[in-house]
Order: sequence, then structure tokens, then C-alpha cells
Amino acid sequence: MESTLVQVLCMSLVVTGLVKLAILGGGGLLANTRVAERWRVYRRALADGQLRSEAWAAVGVVLFDAVLVGVFRYFAAHRLAPFSVPVALLSFAWMFVGFEVWFYVTHRLLHTRVLYRFHAQHHVAQVTDPLTSLSFSLLERLVLLGGSFGLVLLAMEVMPMTQAGLMGYILTNYVLNVVGHSNTEWLPKRFVSSWAGRLFFTPTFHALHHARYQGHYGLFTVVLDRWFGTAFTDYPHVHARAREGQGLTRIGERLSPVQVADALPATHAVGASKAA
Repeated sequence: MESTLVQVLCMSLVVTGLVKLAILGGGGLLANTRVAERWRVYRRALADGQLRSEAWAAVGVVLFDAVLVGVFRYFAAHRLAPFSVPVALLSFAWMFVGFEVWFYVTHRLLHTRVLYRFHAQHHVAQVTDPLTSLSFSLLERLVLLGGSFGLVLLAMEVMPMTQAGLMGYILTNYVLNVVGHSNTEWLPKRFVSSWAGRLFFTPTFHALHHARYQGHYGLFTVVLDRWFGTAFTDYPHVHARAREGQGLTRIGERLSPVQVADALPATHAVGASKAA
């Protein structure tokens, strides 16, 4: 018997809700360990009322996501291709790259004076926590999910898309969002200067966006911020400080060239002074 729309919506709420709860719960437990406390990017308490505001927003997001996912499954899931490893990988890659572009563009627009009010809920957090990953206005959430489902519908016009690839990306998105809002730098100091660090973000990268508002608009990569000049020059050094247990203590704090030079090993500092 074919499922009704109401049944699909109910199933969507149960599945997406439990997945979000499991990932958020795991992230919350990790973010409250002693190791996480040592590697804080910002060594500050959360704002008064922040968790309450984020919790209410998260309830709305969970319900809203379930409706959109359920509607998509009911009307478009039949167009997804049968599973195969190459197509699943292609589907994942399409979603990852496409959504990075969509997110960067819409995120920058939401930081304009005219549209910022629709993004303000997410910036209740100047210092982030795992729950910030679900703290959005419903209009912003519509923009984000509308973009992701739009990418799927567009792809299905020109190439096959599998449920495995799509679900793989959604799960990756959930996990990285929680990690990225943990205010804990899990990645080693050498990561930022590596080839991977020139492509992918760190929790420090996004923590700086929340504290400074302008800049670091990318989702899980740093590429577009580097290309369009919206990356902070002191980002690698803030990352290193977090890993050394010396996270920033003031919102909006920026490391000056002198502070950066003082943080460098002696050999690098000498080289920098000669270059100057």
C-alpha cells in the first residue's frame, strides 16, 4: 500500500528528529569534556538566555525540516536513481560543492543591512555551542533547505542522483555543523597550513565568524572566502592559540601583527622581520 502524505510526514519527523537529537547529543557530550574545555576558541561564557533562545529555535527547525523533507520524499523521491557506488559518490560531490556555493552567496546576502534580521537568530550566539547548529529563523531555514532540494531537482534533470549519496551528504552536513559550532578546536595546529586546511574549515574558522559578524561566510570550506577576500588574516594564529589552550577572551578580538610575530617560533619571527 502506498504511504499517504501524512504518514510520510510523520515518518520524516521521527527519523530526522532522532538523527538530529543523536548527533546533537553526541556533540554536546564531547563539547563538555576536559579536552574540549582546554581547546576552546573563545574562553567566554555563553550569553544570558542564549541556550533558551536557541532551544526554542531548534524545536521550530526540527519540525520545519521534517515537513520539507517529507514533502520532498512524497513528491520527488521516486525520481532518485537506484544505488550504485559511482552515482552515490557523484551525488555526494554535487551536493557538497553546490551547497558550498549556495551557502556562501546567501550567507553574504543575509549579512546585508536589509536582510540581516532574517539571520539574526543564528547570531544570538557570539560564542557558539552545539545547539547553535539548529538556531535559525524559519525563513533562513527555508532558504537553506530550498537551496539543497533545488540542487537535487536540478541535478535530476541532467544526471542520476541516489538516495545514498543525498543522505550521506545530509548526515555529513549535520555532523560538521555540530562540530563547527562547538567552539572547540579539534584539529591540530599543522592542519591550517596543510593542503587540507587550504580547502576545509575548522571550528575556529566559524567561531571567528560568529564573534566578528563580517567575514568567514563559507560553510565547510575556506576556498570562497580566500578567493573573495573575506578570510581573516589572523585565522591561522587564532587556531594555533586555541590548540595551545590560549583561546581568545574578548569578542571581536583580533591578533595584531606584533602578537602574531610573538606567537611564532623564533626562526619564523626572524624570517618575518627580514622580509619586512
